[in-house]
Amino acid sequence: MNRRELLTLGFKRVKGLELDNPEYLKWVKRFTTDVLEQDLDERGDITTRLLFGDQTYLAKALVRVKECGVIAGVEEVTWFLQQKGIEVKPHIKDGERVNAGDTVLELKGSERSLLETERTCLKVLQRMSGIASTTRRVIDEIMEAGLDTMVVATRKTHWQLLDKKAVYLGGGGTHRLGLWEAVLIKGNHLEGLKREGYVKKYIEEALNRVWNQRETVAFIEIEVETVEDACNAAETFKRLQQQGEAIPCIVMLDNMTPEKIGRVIKEVKKRDLYDHVLLEASGGINQKNILEYAKTGVDVVSLGSLTHSPKALDINQTLIS
Repeated sequence: MNRRELLTLGFKRVKGLELDNPEYLKWVKRFTTDVLEQDLDERGDITTRLLFGDQTYLAKALVRVKECGVIAGVEEVTWFLQQKGIEVKPHIKDGERVNAGDTVLELKGSERSLLETERTCLKVLQRMSGIASTTRRVIDEIMEAGLDTMVVATRKTHWQLLDKKAVYLGGGGTHRLGLWEAVLIKGNHLEGLKREGYVKKYIEEALNRVWNQRETVAFIEIEVETVEDACNAAETFKRLQQQGEAIPCIVMLDNMTPEKIGRVIKEVKKRDLYDHVLLEASGGINQKNILEYAKTGVDVVSLGSLTHSPKALDINQTLIS
C-alpha cells in the first residue's frame, strides 16, 4: 500500500461510526436518551404542559441553518426523532455545504413531541456541524496552499464518537476511536519502561512487546520528542516489518516545531526509513499555525481544537402551520 492508503486505513475509521453498526447505534441511543432525559427530568416540559396540556395536535417544523457551514448529525438526529414518532424528511445530506437559510430537515409530528425534542435535536446538529465546518475550513486552507496533509482529530472530545464522526464528515480523519482499537505508545508508557530498567532501549522494547498483536489492531503508533528517538522508532519499525506484512506504523512527533519536524523528515529519508513509517505532527498545532506544519511534508497533523473548543453552527427549529 502507498502512504495515502495506509493513512486512510489507519486514520479514517468511519465504518465503526455508522448506525448499521450495533455498537455505534447503542452509543447514539444512550447519548441522545441521556440528553433528553436530563432536559425533561421527572417533571417534563413544564411550559408545553401548562400551555397545551396533553393535546396531540399534529404540527410541522423546519430545521434551518442561519450561517454557512457543513452539516453533520443528520443521520443521528433523524434516527432519534423517528424513535419519538416524528416523521423526518432530510433536505441536506451529512457532509454537504450549506448556506444561511437552507432547510436541513422537515419534521412532522405532535406539537408536544416537536417541542420536547427540539433542544436535543439542535444540540446534536449544532455541535457536530460546528466541528465539521471547522474541519472543512482547515482542510480548504491546506488544499488552497497546494498541500495534501491529512487533518485528524485527537481524543480531546466531549461527545466522543459523535465528535469523531463530525470531523470525518468535515473531510478529516478519525484517528483511533478508543483505547481498544489501536496501539498508541505515549510518553507515560515509555516512562514506565524506563522504570523497569530500559533506560536506553525503551523504544525498541515498547515496539517489540506490541508487534505480535499487530493483526488485531488498526495501527501501531509511538510518540517521540527528539529527532534521534524518531529515527530509532523508524529503524525498529523497519526491522519488525521484515517479519511479515505490516499495518500502518506511525511515529508521532510530539510538541516539535516545524523546523524540528523538517529535520526528522530529512534524517529518516537519509537513513532510508521514510517508506517504512508514517509521520504525525501533534501538540501545539492550531488553525493559525497549521500551514507551517503542513508545509514540512509531514503526513498528518492532529488538532485537539477541532473537538475540544469548536464554535457551534447556528441552527434553529421553527414550527409552521
